[in-house]
Amino acid sequence: MVILTALSAAGLMACTVTLPYLTGRVIDDVLRGGDRGALTSLLVAAAVVIAVRFTLGMLRRLWAGRVSLGVEFDLRDTVFGHASRLSFAYFDRMPVGQLMSRATSDLQTVRFFLGYGLVFLFMSLFTLILITGLLLWLNLKLALVALLVGPALLVVAVRYSRRTAPVRIDVQQKVGEVTQAAEESMVGIRVVKAFGRERERTDRFAGTARRAFERSMDANRLESFYQPLMGFLPSAGLAVILLYGGSLTINGELTLGEFVQFYLYLTLLMGPFRSAGMLVGQAQRAVAGGERIFEIVDAVPDVREAEDAGPLPDGPGEVRMEGVSFGYGDGRPVLHDLDLVIPAGTTVALIGPTGSGKTTLTELIPRYYDPDGGRVLVDGADVATLRLNSLRRAIGVVSQEPFLFSTTVRENIAYGRPDATDDEVRAAARLARADGFIEALPGGYDTVVGERGYTLSGGQRQRLAIARAVITNPRILILDEATASVDAGTEREIQDALRAVMANRTTVIIAHRLSTIRLADELVVLDGGRIAARGTHAELYAASPLYRDIHDGGLARPDLVLGES
Repeated sequence: MVILTALSAAGLMACTVTLPYLTGRVIDDVLRGGDRGALTSLLVAAAVVIAVRFTLGMLRRLWAGRVSLGVEFDLRDTVFGHASRLSFAYFDRMPVGQLMSRATSDLQTVRFFLGYGLVFLFMSLFTLILITGLLLWLNLKLALVALLVGPALLVVAVRYSRRTAPVRIDVQQKVGEVTQAAEESMVGIRVVKAFGRERERTDRFAGTARRAFERSMDANRLESFYQPLMGFLPSAGLAVILLYGGSLTINGELTLGEFVQFYLYLTLLMGPFRSAGMLVGQAQRAVAGGERIFEIVDAVPDVREAEDAGPLPDGPGEVRMEGVSFGYGDGRPVLHDLDLVIPAGTTVALIGPTGSGKTTLTELIPRYYDPDGGRVLVDGADVATLRLNSLRRAIGVVSQEPFLFSTTVRENIAYGRPDATDDEVRAAARLARADGFIEALPGGYDTVVGERGYTLSGGQRQRLAIARAVITNPRILILDEATASVDAGTEREIQDALRAVMANRTTVIIAHRLSTIRLADELVVLDGGRIAARGTHAELYAASPLYRDIHDGGLARPDLVLGES
C-alpha cells in the first residue's frame, strides 16, 4: 500500500508538472505563433492530464488514508498487546494516565505523520528532483539563481529541527501528565467529593494543564518564527527570479512562454520549500510520540516464561517457599530468607503489622513478581518453570477491593472461564452466596453493572468476586482481607460463602480483622518480612507477644474475638 501511495503521488506530480509545459506551448505556439490548429490538441491534452491528475489524487488520498489508519490500528494493537504482557512491577512504576496518553494522543501524531506527512515528504523530494531537473534544462543561469535559496532554507530547517526536538518531547510528556491527572481525578471522584476537595483537585489539574499550555506555547513561539521564515525565503527568491528572468526575456534569451513555464515550475518548487517547516514540525511531533510509544513496546517484562516452560502438574495444591527474599525496585526489602510450607487442603491465615510482607508473600505464589532469592513451589514445581496461564488458572484471588468490568453480572462471574455454561455460572454464584441478590436485580444475571461495579454494594461486589474466583475451580485460593470493607451482617454472609468455597482447597488468607482468622486452620505471624511465629490461636497466644498484641487490639470489637479453635 505504501508503494501504491508513492506511485500515485509520483504520477500526480508528473501530471502537475505537465500543465506548466502545456501553458508555455499555448503562449508560444498559439498566442505568439498564431498556430490555431495546435490549440485544440493542447486543450485536449490538458483535459486528459487534469482528469488523470484528479484520479491519481483521489487514489493517493484513499491509499494514504489506508496506510495511516492501518499504522494506527497496528500500533494500538501492538501497544495494548505488549502492555498486557508486562509485569505488575511495570505498572507500579508507570501511571495509567501516561499509558493512556501514549496509546491515544502520541499514537495519533505518529499515525498522521506516517499516513500523510511521509507521503507529503516523498512528494516534496520527488518534486524537488523533478522540477530542479526541468529548471536546469530550461535555463541553466536562471535555475542556478533560483536554487540559491536552497542552502539557506536547509540551514534554517536544521536549526528549527534541533531547537524544537526537545521541546516537542517535553510537550508530549506534559500532555501525558494532563491525561494522568484527569484519569486519576475521575477514578477517585468519590474520594474527592467525600472530602469536599473538588476545588483543590480542580486547581491542581489546572496547574498541570497550565504547564502543558506553557510548554506548548514555547513550541508555538518557535514555530511562529521559523515557519514564516521558511516561507519568506522562497518568496524572496521568487522576487529575484521575476527581476532576473524578466530581463532575460526582454533580451531574447528566453521566450515569453518559456519564462511563464519556468515561473510556474518555480512556484511548484516553492510548495515543498514552504511546507518544509510544517513537515519538520510534524516529524518532530511524530518522533516525540514515537519515542514515548516505543518506551512501552520495548519494555521487557520483569516476569518472563522460560522457553521450555511447562504446565502446572496435577496435585492437591501444596505451596512451599524455600529461602525466599524479595524487595521492590526502589531497593526496599520486604521478605527475608523466608521458609514456609502450606499443606494441601489447609487454610492458613497471614497476620502481622502493616508492611510486614503479607500481600507480597501471596503475590509470589501466582508469580506476579519473581523473588530476588529462593524459590516458590506449587505441588513440587518451581513456579519459574511453569507457563503463567497454567499456573494462574489454578489460583483464585479475591482482593479487598474487587474490580468488576462494565458488563453483565454473568460475564463478570465467567471472566476466568468465558466458555462456562449458564448452569456453571449459577452454581458458582450459589457457592458464593450471591444468587439471591443477583436474582433480585432488574435483569438478573444479564444486569449490566456500572463502571468498576459501583452500582452494587461492597458486599455484593465481594461475593461476585468470590464467584469469579471459584468458577475456574482453583486448587489454591488467596483471600486478601475479603471482608474488610463490609458490615458485620454482610461479613457473616461472606464468611459463610468462604467456608463453602474453601472446602478441599488450599487457602491463604490475609487477615486484619480477627474474626476472619476463625476460618483458618493455622496462623502465620509475619514481622519485618520474616515469620515471627506459627501455630494455632492457643499456641500463639501463649507463646507470641506480637500475636497477643494483635489479638488484644481487637477486643474492643466483640464480633472480632477469636474462638479457641
